[in-house]
Amino acid sequence: MSFLVKIVLSHEVLEKSQFYKFHKEIERLIESGGKILMLDFSKINFLKNPELMAIVAIVKLVRDRECILLISAMSEQVRMLFELTGLEQIFQCLPPPEDVPVTSDLAEHLGDLQSVAS
Repeated sequence: MSFLVKIVLSHEVLEKSQFYKFHKEIERLIESGGKILMLDFSKINFLKNPELMAIVAIVKLVRDRECILLISAMSEQVRMLFELTGLEQIFQCLPPPEDVPVTSDLAEHLGDLQSVAS
């Protein structure tokens, strides 16, 4: 059984002292059936270099496990950083929640997503 896992990121989670534990938790979620991981950036307004490297490590982990990685609630500053570094090409970024109509057939839209492993 696969399922969607929403992960709310924070600066604390991405710090070096906490990231190892966070990385292990993502591994555990994937091993327990999580196939679509959504990183919620609503608490992140900017990224320092070590935090950006932590996100790249998450991308590698998800890619190696052949899962789908989504990004939601990205601030304009983070979006610009992703564009400058080329990271926007490997993420599937969701529009702001207020721009997404919720319908009963929303699951059908997930069929068009591609794994970051491909």
